[in-house]
Amino acid sequence: MFEGDLDEGELEIGQVSAGIKEIKPAAEVVQELMTEFRSTLERLGSLKV
Repeated sequence: MFEGDLDEGELEIGQVSAGIKEIKPAAEVVQELMTEFRSTLERLGSLKV
């Protein structure tokens, strides 16, 4: 796999699939990311340096 040989190499996939708890539409995922991003920006803006 590391050499680009998918026939003779080893391709490990699927380990992360255990972490999937639900399937959401892309728009919902983006909305959640933006909400978390804005919240983080607000928290960072209130930090005193």
